[in-house]
Amino acid sequence: MLVNTDVFMVRHRLFVTLLAAIGVRKAFVGPRGTVTAAPSRVPMRFFGGGGGGGAVAVEDHAPSWADLQAALEAKSSKEEKEFRSKLSKGQVANAMANLRVFDKDSDSAKRVTLYRDTASWCPYCHKVWLLLEEKQIPYNVKRVNMACYGNKPPEFLALQPNGQIPVAVIDGEVLRSSDAIIERILRMNGASSEVDQSLDPFDDAQSTNLLRLERQLFSAWLGWLCRGGGRPDFERTLRKVEDTLSSRSSGPYFLGDRFSLVDIMYAPFIERAVASLAYFKGYNIRDRAAFPAINAWFDAMESRASYRAAKSDYYTHAHDLPPQLGGCNAEAGGKAARDDIDGHAWKLPLQADPIEPEWSWISSAEARREAAERLINNHEAVARFASRARSGPGFPPAWAELSDPNAKPAEKWISTMDVFLRHTVDMLLAGDAAAADRDDADPLRSASWEAAQKSMQSLKGEDRSDLAECLQYLQQRVGVPRDMSLNAARRLRGELGKLIAAL
Repeated sequence: MLVNTDVFMVRHRLFVTLLAAIGVRKAFVGPRGTVTAAPSRVPMRFFGGGGGGGAVAVEDHAPSWADLQAALEAKSSKEEKEFRSKLSKGQVANAMANLRVFDKDSDSAKRVTLYRDTASWCPYCHKVWLLLEEKQIPYNVKRVNMACYGNKPPEFLALQPNGQIPVAVIDGEVLRSSDAIIERILRMNGASSEVDQSLDPFDDAQSTNLLRLERQLFSAWLGWLCRGGGRPDFERTLRKVEDTLSSRSSGPYFLGDRFSLVDIMYAPFIERAVASLAYFKGYNIRDRAAFPAINAWFDAMESRASYRAAKSDYYTHAHDLPPQLGGCNAEAGGKAARDDIDGHAWKLPLQADPIEPEWSWISSAEARREAAERLINNHEAVARFASRARSGPGFPPAWAELSDPNAKPAEKWISTMDVFLRHTVDMLLAGDAAAADRDDADPLRSASWEAAQKSMQSLKGEDRSDLAECLQYLQQRVGVPRDMSLNAARRLRGELGKLIAAL
């Protein structure tokens, strides 16, 4: 039985308690209580299979990691070249950052330590993260598994016996809920008194009612998403949000031209509502004609560095919410969106995505370099991670299939995965980025693809399909924002898909 104290709606797990009890781990709650399989297409092996023996034989026609690093540096901007250095110094807003100092020194971050989830799934952590970034209060990050994908370390449980996240330690005081942390941060001095005053909304009489409306939207969203049959209530509440925003003539935020805590409180849940209702219901909140004010609010939020750093994509939310909530109610009207989000949107040549807007602030070339940089800088761990497709799932099993911390690598596949990760990076970087998105026969890209084909052709028998499983395992587990941006993830998933299709 699953006991989870840190996800945001534990009570919704009552709808799938029976399923969990009888061992149905890969389950969503479908229409009228039916159960549909979870969307992983990778066969899962229990207690081994494919992990023993010597390394898989393959001819290596891929560039070396050193050559790929040189190719990346030749294409990278000054800012991109400085990314890792600035990340380690706490000078970059990014999901990978363990330290944030803004324009101060590292000692300034000793006052605040934020314990948040490892995968960047938790909406309550999301709120605290945004507020710290907006106030530019230096802080350290320590990462803790959510109960749906792992255990809590003893040192964390000593601070928070019930395991809930987020937790913050501020000036030695342990704060054990997002509300308590937010209240404390609001009282702290941030980058400027003007920012502090703007963020604290309670001098505006509208704020309390706006925050009540946010809770109504939250409840209506989960009612429809998890139980079904709640569409009219959700649409009425969403219309109130749209009308409220459209009435603000001075600006796009909930308090007009003033960005405040109200926007921060809305952001995590409305982002998740947009993704999940598109995927499970086929309901498009990002329709600018239907919801112009909500989309103007998203445009304004996406102009902020804090929100960009923490923003996820539809695929990640669609697959991280069911294990947190205990299931989501899928309707037939969402099938086209599910097909798009689960892979069609990644297929080369890339097309304009009718379901999820691509992020306008990251160009195709920047996205390809970002994806390449993430693989180059973590290639050993990624090769081991992807090889897990040829081993068994972790034991004890995690509720979140796509984030299994207990799975073990299949050692015989690691060196082969390394070869094809290098081919993947080569394909990401070769030739013109726009042509690569179209999968055109650019001479440099063609040469890279021919090299990848030579390596593939050297594989024998079942090794080809087994490699495809490893590549697909990785493709389905690229997380946004944990690993990279949507635009980078889309292109990485696309290049992996090209290899998978050829195998």
